[in-house]
Amino acid sequence: MVILIAAGVLNACHYGTTVKTFPPAQGSKGAIADIATDRSFKAELIDVRDVGIVIQEDRKLRLLPYTSIVSFDVHGMKSPPGIGRRQMPSPGARDDLRLVSRFPQGLTPELLQKLLDVNGQTALAGENP
Repeated sequence: MVILIAAGVLNACHYGTTVKTFPPAQGSKGAIADIATDRSFKAELIDVRDVGIVIQEDRKLRLLPYTSIVSFDVHGMKSPPGIGRRQMPSPGARDDLRLVSRFPQGLTPELLQKLLDVNGQTALAGENP
């Protein structure tokens, strides 16, 4: 009986997302998400803000307000990130999502400007292309 309990405990340690199976833990990029607004697309999560998220889609940085996001599913995350239904997420959901963004510490104005320059932009694009 002790052996069965020990085997169960050891197997429980391997349940869920691990560093080996979660792409953002493997490098410097943020999580990739399937996003639906008025259209559906895939993008990298760059920054999480109080009003929305900064994403990169096809080498274009864009600010998506939470009120425009119908659904948001992060590749490799077992539990939903708490964003969608065109509603503001809770502060806890934003904090959780921030951890899998490319810049979990947030974008300083200087860093944002460097990213915009690299992508040939002068400002963050709005919700739609």
